[in-house]
Amino acid sequence: MSNFVSVIFCRNCSSRFVEISEWTQDGKAIVQCRSCNNKETLANFTLGRGKISSTELQNARDTMAKRGRYEK
Repeated sequence: MSNFVSVIFCRNCSSRFVEISEWTQDGKAIVQCRSCNNKETLANFTLGRGKISSTELQNARDTMAKRGRYEK
């Protein structure tokens, strides 16, 4: 079985440098883009990290969901 890694990209600037910057009192994650400082509250999900190749990262960028369109 293959291993898959989900990656969160910033919809504002397409940066891959998105991380949890803080937690709210009710346990929601505040995710923040380190490139443009865009912030968003994320409920019922969290982030994990995995080392992937540059080719695999580019493939993730090419298939990221856009408004009205889902991953390929």
